[in-house]
Amino acid sequence: MRALTPSGISVVPGTGANKLQQATVPLLSTAQCRNFWSDKITDSVLCAGGNGVSPCMGDSGGPLVCQKDGAWTLVGVVSFVGSSCSTSVPGSYSRVTKNMPWIQGILAEN
Repeated sequence: MRALTPSGISVVPGTGANKLQQATVPLLSTAQCRNFWSDKITDSVLCAGGNGVSPCMGDSGGPLVCQKDGAWTLVGVVSFVGSSCSTSVPGSYSRVTKNMPWIQGILAEN
């Protein structure tokens, strides 16, 4: 499965794009993800990117969406990225489904 994520791709870490961008990125298995991020990867984290496109610093909080049957669904939120912003390293995303109780609690309070 492939997904879309916003991308402020930059060669120099910390400098972002002037326009909101999107990119198609591959989703990685948990095992593939752990090859890059080791013990930081739990069942609440998923990885995407690393094939020439990955999120960078400043993209935190950005959406990772997947399309199924013509509908887009939010599946992840950019969590942590490599300090070098290498496009060969996947970004990590907080898995929305694992955080629904917390999200629903915040919505109920507000």
